[in-house]
Amino acid sequence: MKKTICRFVLSLTLCLASLAAHATPTTDPPTKEAIAAMTPEEKQVRIEEIKTRIAEIKAEDRSQMTKAQKKAYRAELRALKQETRMYDVLYIGIGALVVLILILLVVL
Repeated sequence: MKKTICRFVLSLTLCLASLAAHATPTTDPPTKEAIAAMTPEEKQVRIEEIKTRIAEIKAEDRSQMTKAQKKAYRAELRALKQETRMYDVLYIGIGALVVLILILLVVL
């Protein structure tokens, strides 16, 4: 009886641990030296990869996620946004874009 309970708890723990590892990035972000050595085409490709990953993260249904999974997604999102800053990319959110348009309409 104890062996079956132990096996069940062990398998449940391993299953839950694998779900939390889903959102962790597979590679470390490149260093500034590596980014400086990239060609403009390589930079553009990497920026597009980052944009698609950010869109995937934002499209995820977070209502069924555990607290650890949500935390992993937030950490990955922060890391991706930090990496975009290293590429000297202007990252404007929707809210900032709306405010900018409103200011331009008032001024003009």
